[in-house]
Amino acid sequence: MSAYMGDVIRLYLRDLIDWDSYFNWRKGEDGDLEVDRAALEEVLETAAAICEEQEPKLRAGWEQIAKLENGEVVYPPHIAETLDKLRDAGLISFGVREEYGGFGLPSFVANVILQMVSRADAGLMTILGLQAGVAEDIQQYASEELKQQYLPRFASGEVMGAMDLTEPQAGSDLGAIQTRATEEGGRYFIDGNKIFITNGGCEIHLVLARDHATFDQSKGTTKGLSLYLVPRTLPSGERNGVEVTRLEDKLGIHGSPTAAISFTRAEGWLVGKQGEGFKAMLSLMNNARLGVAAQGVGIAEAALKVALQYARDRVQFGQPIAEQPLMKDRLARMTLELEGSRALLYRACALVDQNHAIEMALGRAAKGSGELSEAEQAELSKLHERNATRIRLLTPLAKYMGTEAADDISREAIQIHGGLGFMAESEVGKLHNDAIITTIYEGTSEIQVSFALKEIGKGALGVVFESLEQELKAFEDPKLKEQADKVLEGMQLILGSAGALLADFSYAMMSAQSLAEVVASVIAGAELLKQAQVDPRRFDLAASWISRRMNDLESRCKRIKEGSKERLGRCDAIIGLND
Repeated sequence: MSAYMGDVIRLYLRDLIDWDSYFNWRKGEDGDLEVDRAALEEVLETAAAICEEQEPKLRAGWEQIAKLENGEVVYPPHIAETLDKLRDAGLISFGVREEYGGFGLPSFVANVILQMVSRADAGLMTILGLQAGVAEDIQQYASEELKQQYLPRFASGEVMGAMDLTEPQAGSDLGAIQTRATEEGGRYFIDGNKIFITNGGCEIHLVLARDHATFDQSKGTTKGLSLYLVPRTLPSGERNGVEVTRLEDKLGIHGSPTAAISFTRAEGWLVGKQGEGFKAMLSLMNNARLGVAAQGVGIAEAALKVALQYARDRVQFGQPIAEQPLMKDRLARMTLELEGSRALLYRACALVDQNHAIEMALGRAAKGSGELSEAEQAELSKLHERNATRIRLLTPLAKYMGTEAADDISREAIQIHGGLGFMAESEVGKLHNDAIITTIYEGTSEIQVSFALKEIGKGALGVVFESLEQELKAFEDPKLKEQADKVLEGMQLILGSAGALLADFSYAMMSAQSLAEVVASVIAGAELLKQAQVDPRRFDLAASWISRRMNDLESRCKRIKEGSKERLGRCDAIIGLND
């Protein structure tokens, strides 16, 4: 059994996700739960075996970088070899549905694979993760003709993709995009420049561009942006006007090529509706944010594993340093941070999967399958709407928690190694360099907590807490109930303090990180209790998370409630001391 296939993954495969409902909604009467679930486990076992086998080569090749040779991007040998193994296993674009030659894997399984790949090599994950996101956006928004033309090639690994958003003047502010799409006789041509494009040497680019017809009127907004599929090779076999102009030199994720791309009258095909490119790209970005959360969990797993082994092997003052009280507490805190962020990610993935399955059931019903009564359809539609609200809040929280955990845990791992951790060849140092970017791309941590605040302002907290309250009140075991009551008290403190934010937007933005932390704390606490209910060995983990986090929650909520926007003025005064 692979070490990559941990007990907690099996808990979700076998007990903590309602696979009965998922497969029933997805397949109707055609499903066989045990066969389908066994197939998912087999896929994960395959991915785990490949990652564990390749890990030594991937870690050893960390400093090798992708190169640009005669306009073509060449992967380092260890990256190319592992991609080939994943391709042979059919694990390149795992979200592509069966009718297009893929596995149509659930979000939970897909993100666990990304977590495994990240644990072996975070740079490889950025290449693999993009394939899933780009293919799924094509699957969701493109015409049937484009789907038939490209999705089977994504599923087989023949082509790979990139999403082209960032420009020199347009990072998180997509309203500043200046890449232009011009329509000529029903054909579209793209001109402009993109930077920081992950896997930019690939064949298929999904490009967000501003439509020429409304260019001046829509500048500075996300209106007038459309999404285009721009291949490097046209269907005729001719080269398209897509050029990789350079590869960036990065602190980490070296095996992943990050490119600057120039488009010169490059022909593209519209994906989705004209002027609704931001909506389509947002869907891709939300999926990518869960993928980066999984990347964070994988890096954190790797760093913790290396740190634990070193602490157990390193003897000082007559005993392994892992036995020293301060070190025990540090390692326990690292484990808690990893498992809390993992719990939040897995809960978000389960909701995404439930909604995808519901969409398929409602789609069949709309075509007259007769599987669902009108009342059942109405109930499912309501559940889908509630889930969508929860997903919109949990996605930025999962990305924030997972990536910050990777950054913190890998940094702590360096500390555990002492001076050795600071050496250039340090394995934990390399993991930390990989972790840093996760808090930045696909929206910085500051962007994530701002998104979470926005969703809370629109009422998502009530929807999430209503469901959470039902779960927490359902625990019957006295030990679990005692812990659940503490989480319920924390939820009330959050609701009591959140009102203070609604009165002033500036103060709300200033407190967004604290609010995100406390909301994530109670959601993860509930999820960890669910794990402990199925596996009693995880009780101490859940109880310790709740004890530590609820104390922190109380002080944060008090500060939010008693604070005001006057803190902004104090910040200006403090910063001014540097002038």
